[in-house]
Amino acid sequence: MASYDAQIIIPRSSYFAMNLRLTLLMVTATVVGYTLIYSSNEWLFKGTEYAPGMAWVYLPAGVRLVCTLLFAEAGVIGILIASLLTSSLFEIFPGDPVTNIGYCLISALAPYLSYRLTLRGMLLKRSLANLTTTNLVTFVLLYGLANPLLQHVWFAFRGIDSYFWQGLVIMSIGDLIGSLIVVYVIKILLSLFPPPPLPR
Repeated sequence: MASYDAQIIIPRSSYFAMNLRLTLLMVTATVVGYTLIYSSNEWLFKGTEYAPGMAWVYLPAGVRLVCTLLFAEAGVIGILIASLLTSSLFEIFPGDPVTNIGYCLISALAPYLSYRLTLRGMLLKRSLANLTTTNLVTFVLLYGLANPLLQHVWFAFRGIDSYFWQGLVIMSIGDLIGSLIVVYVIKILLSLFPPPPLPR
């Protein structure tokens, strides 16, 4: 009796629809997660703010990092939407939409640029299957320095940054601490759940 391997052929339109649904789900998860963490950070660490959007502990930086690692380009879109939403709700730059849009664009692009550099420089796979603790820490450090630097160059260009170096240091520390807290909280939560059993 002749045998053959059955092949499942998925129509191109169905494949596109599945990808679109997955992308929308990742964007939505990013927007919701970022907005909730941003609101929590405002409540928990409002007293540590040096300026709006710039605190000694800044948990949204960690959400940007994690969503970029998990969702790549969909994470960028979600971060941009969430940044525009939160900066409007909390009036970070009232009456200055140009500065606000630049701030939101940098917030979304800085983790992605750091992610792409890490992928290329450390030969990481896009699936992150070979992501090590050393690579993760390097990514956190690169992002924790890139975002504040780009933001403060933008602020200086817009003429609203009177204390460039002081603000840069505070924002770098806040982003690094926030990123490390979020990453290690997720790591601890994942360790609480046993891995699924391997198939026999």
